[in-house]
Amino acid sequence: MISTDSPDTAAPPEWWRCEKDALLLAYVAREREKRRLEAEQGQILAEIESRGVKEVTGYATLPGMLVDWVQIKHSEAKARVDRARALNPRQDGGTRIPALAPHAAVAALNGDLGAAQLDPIIAALGALPPTVSAEDREAGEEILINLARTAGPRQISHAAKNLRDRLDPDGREPKDPDPAEPRHELGFVSHRDGTHGIKIKTDAETIARLKAVLDPLAKPRPASEEEGRDTRSQWERLGDAFATLVRIGMSNPKIPSQAGDSVHVVVTVGLDELKTGIGRACLDLVGDISATEARLLACDCKVIPVTLGSHGEPLDVGRAQRLATPAQRRALAIRDGGCAFPGCDAPPQQCTAHHIVFWAHHGETRIDNLVLLCGKHHRLIHNSDWEVRIASDGYPEFIPPAFIDPARTPRRNTLHSTRT
Repeated sequence: MISTDSPDTAAPPEWWRCEKDALLLAYVAREREKRRLEAEQGQILAEIESRGVKEVTGYATLPGMLVDWVQIKHSEAKARVDRARALNPRQDGGTRIPALAPHAAVAALNGDLGAAQLDPIIAALGALPPTVSAEDREAGEEILINLARTAGPRQISHAAKNLRDRLDPDGREPKDPDPAEPRHELGFVSHRDGTHGIKIKTDAETIARLKAVLDPLAKPRPASEEEGRDTRSQWERLGDAFATLVRIGMSNPKIPSQAGDSVHVVVTVGLDELKTGIGRACLDLVGDISATEARLLACDCKVIPVTLGSHGEPLDVGRAQRLATPAQRRALAIRDGGCAFPGCDAPPQQCTAHHIVFWAHHGETRIDNLVLLCGKHHRLIHNSDWEVRIASDGYPEFIPPAFIDPARTPRRNTLHSTRT
């Protein structure tokens, strides 16, 4: 195994003693060295992919491996992998795939080009059609490389566009656009004052349907002697109508179930807090609410009892069987908050109840042998050297492979921890 420990190096110079020119030269020298090392990392990624990512690491994809391996965002991991594929030849089964930009790869290994210069060059070469000859591609690549040694990304992108226009003056054959599929997006926003908002992007038809449903519910209430005239604004009436629509929807028997149980909202609250209305409670999928609000919910919601231990860990739910019961699913959602793998934000409804000691190895379906995992991390636990266990406080922790952390220090997911 290759050691990940840093080699002994001399103490860094005292920069405050350096002259201005020496400081600038030192910075540029280190930038070139960083670029060179990044190019070597790309060669390593290409070799891992040639050998088979899953066979080498247990991960299904290179970006997924990098996210856990060097703790970077998925977007950055994907960019590194795309760059490595474009700059280096690799094997795909028995087929050799040549590098898209081999001369740019040499310049990167010399420290001349970094990601900011390489990406527009790679994009330009990738946009050229197959009809462009190999000689023209190579000449165009050299033009962009020579420019990139002294120019920034914007200049390179501009030169790349001119190059594409010259090598492919006709461009791509125009096509009659097909009607676009409706695109729907919905997001939730939590405000500091405890209120919540919704951001939605959808098509005209869906908005028209939503307005048609809300308008009758948002009509002003008739004036009465007890309440007088309805003083709510149009925004407030629409808000109340939307809340009514959600309540109606939850009572619809056709709404899909979760884990075989009907749709419901789970409130976790201590018995004393529920009786007195003093203290805090936890509203499923939302977070912290007051005990008074929990009491209001308990008036018209089915109360789902869950026994909690001294550290808040759920106990005594369900019975031993191969599949987790709905009660056990609820308990796992309360304990884990979603996928328990470190850094994953997948919610409970996207997760599977994984047996820590496999069912086939005589593992029982108990809370202390179950952990919620999303599909990606469920496959990872089965196919790699990652390990999971329940710690002494009743919560899951994960032990990384030695190639990620030689000390194999346990890690936990803190994104949706249920503990204070």
